[in-house]
Amino acid sequence: MPLYKGLNEITGGGLYKGTTEIENGFKNSAFFYENLSTISWVAPTGLGLTYDIPSPQSQIKDGGLAIDTVTFTIRDPNANIQGTAVLAGLPPGITITSQTNTGAGLGNVITVTLDGLMPQDSYFNTLLTVSGITGSSNYNADFLLCGGGGTNNGASGGGVRTSYGSVSGGGVAAESPLALIAGQTYVITINNPTNYDNRTYYDSYYGYTQVSLGRQGGSVSIVGGAINKTAVGGASGIPNNPSASTWNSFTPFNSSGNGYSPGGGARSYSSNLSTNVYYGSAGEPGQNFSGGNASARNGSASGGGGGANGAGGSATNNGSYGNTYGTAGTALPNSITGSTYYYASGYGSGQQYANNYGSASNRTTVCNTHPSCNLTSENGPANLGVVVLRIPTANFGSITGTQNIDYTRTTTGNETILTIFGGNGSANGGVGVQLTYTA
Repeated sequence: MPLYKGLNEITGGGLYKGTTEIENGFKNSAFFYENLSTISWVAPTGLGLTYDIPSPQSQIKDGGLAIDTVTFTIRDPNANIQGTAVLAGLPPGITITSQTNTGAGLGNVITVTLDGLMPQDSYFNTLLTVSGITGSSNYNADFLLCGGGGTNNGASGGGVRTSYGSVSGGGVAAESPLALIAGQTYVITINNPTNYDNRTYYDSYYGYTQVSLGRQGGSVSIVGGAINKTAVGGASGIPNNPSASTWNSFTPFNSSGNGYSPGGGARSYSSNLSTNVYYGSAGEPGQNFSGGNASARNGSASGGGGGANGAGGSATNNGSYGNTYGTAGTALPNSITGSTYYYASGYGSGQQYANNYGSASNRTTVCNTHPSCNLTSENGPANLGVVVLRIPTANFGSITGTQNIDYTRTTTGNETILTIFGGNGSANGGVGVQLTYTA
């Protein structure tokens, strides 16, 4: 309420007795002068986002007193919004004291809290303009996961899972693309384990035990948010020792395919007219095929290892000198990278694409009991697995961390292809190499 001396309004912001401001005036018990200010708000604007009206929408208080805490929210129902809000248009003495975000995902909400002191003057229908917030959309990305191949005769190729094309590993229909959440992190892991299948036999000629080694393939995975996908590594194979030419000096063995890893081929041996039949292990459903069986009568046979696109062939030996091999399970063709590549063949006769990602290999090592024999280093590495993501370029996020891993990033059309690997045909990367991708 203004005061006047005659017809002239008294200005300057207050009345004083000496040096003391007169805050209030009374006529009897009723105020005739109060130093009150008003703040009222309208919905903020800026960046094309959705805002609610700050609450409380208005308040009236003496200038200089603490305001009632004010909050409002920011959202975009079609985007994931991130960042720190910057406000233009705040009355003097009022500032942002905190901001919270409900997290990643479409329609997430940022809540802004205001506090401070009531200004001396009133601010009606205060309009705030917001900056500093960015929004990105969730999106779908095609993927291919291929586990590493096993080693030795009858080893299987790794499992393959993909959304690209019509067929995934094991002959099933392709999976749905990955529904990636903007702002979410995804950890991609390529494993190259040191697990061996050790087959032991006795050499009577030299008088010591020998060990033939096969290595399991390493799994690969992508994990983050609601996504948790893994492709298995291939089974280690059955070594072809002893050979037919040295049966008389060795204690031979028979084996079904490795039950703890999918798709391994069997090994069968018979030194007489009795027929021994052993069976390959089943494939991992939706990832690879089974290994081949082995039947031997006065001979030796090794079933082929299963591949991502076909089963390993069975082997029969009815007295032939040497070892009979089943055919290799076939590799799965896929063009997610922009050109056709063949993933994860099994090992056996007629094998193709032996050096490709996920393919089994015949890297066999025989190690005796001599002190110089090192079981952890005698076997060559398998063909490692690989993970491929095909992402709309407009939505591509960022690679936020790597751990001893290799990757490439290329574009085709309006899509970016991210290929993550730990080294093909070498020990490059080791165990559990990782890349972190933020959508």
